[in-house]
Amino acid sequence: MSIKNAAVSSVLALMFLSLLAIYMISLPSPLITFLSVLIMLVGLIMAQSSSWRDIGILAAVAVVVSMVAIALLSSSRLGLAGTLIALLLWGAILFALFSSARRTILLLPRDRAILIQNTLTGIVHLADGPIATPNMPFMEKIVAIIPLYELSTDVKIEKVNTQRQNVDEIEVHILYKVKDPHSALIKIPNLSQAQNAVATEMKQDISEARRQVGFWENLLTRQMHSDADDVVRGIVYDNRFAQNPIEVSARRHDLADAVLDRLRKVVSRWGVEVTALDFERVDVNPDVAKAINKASGRQDETDMKKIEAERDAMRIDLVLGAEINAEAQRVKAIIGALREAGVELTPDLIVKTITATADWQMEGDFSLLTQQPPPATPAPAKPAEKPAEKK
Repeated sequence: MSIKNAAVSSVLALMFLSLLAIYMISLPSPLITFLSVLIMLVGLIMAQSSSWRDIGILAAVAVVVSMVAIALLSSSRLGLAGTLIALLLWGAILFALFSSARRTILLLPRDRAILIQNTLTGIVHLADGPIATPNMPFMEKIVAIIPLYELSTDVKIEKVNTQRQNVDEIEVHILYKVKDPHSALIKIPNLSQAQNAVATEMKQDISEARRQVGFWENLLTRQMHSDADDVVRGIVYDNRFAQNPIEVSARRHDLADAVLDRLRKVVSRWGVEVTALDFERVDVNPDVAKAINKASGRQDETDMKKIEAERDAMRIDLVLGAEINAEAQRVKAIIGALREAGVELTPDLIVKTITATADWQMEGDFSLLTQQPPPATPAPAKPAEKPAEKK
């Protein structure tokens, strides 16, 4: 039976016996019967609660009811003085019982988890508080006292690689706490090596050190540093929005959110939850920053020249396109004019006409465009053949 069930059973027994005594001593009365049943019913309802506060209230009610029962028993036989003495004696007995019970139980602090191991079966269980019974000699022992309050640490990661240059140092501030004491006890990577290292630093035996909160603070901090270092290096190198130290510094908040998400998944395996994480400082070498800014300036200048070249090419295309269209219309007009004039069109004639009109345009004499070109010179007639002589 647990300490909580034992306490509830004792309080209910005291209340029931007290109400029974009151009922038997008092004259038969429906009111007394109703109140006795009502008090017992309320007590049974409160006993179902798992809160120690409710159990304490129930115990106080049981003590008051028992004092009333003692007063009724003694008043009819011992008088007023005897009643006072009986109440004092009963109060002393209850105080002695409470003190004895308190010496046999342990008060468990709410800010730490006490893990107890059964030496026969090896099973480890968490002590249920806020009070618990003492360990059974030779059968139970405390193996660890793990802090449940919030812990904090600052992790400094040096020479962090990016897709280009390196970041000199990133300092990360982390807040975390233990959510699963069992996992923290057995699931920390390289558990034996890590525990021995921390116990050696504390100059204590490992069994004794594990029963101290400071040991677990150091051990959890040590593992948090290791995991945070790996996660930060991976996120800074693999992310797609911060590819150099300048961008890492500018996007530190976005990087911190990404690190927080991944780190939570990693540390949950050994029973810890990260509550907050922030990049407090990102150190970039001034020479590296200067080189990045120069490269960015050159890249910006190259991009601008490229844009200007594209604009010039587009303007040239537009101008040439317009000139080609105009030339096509001009040739079409010349050919149409020659046809209307009844001139026989030949390739040689067309070429000469287009060339001549182009020269007239270059000289600025556009009036010649409306004149008909000179007629072609007729070819000379062939001489008549002589008649053949008669033989």
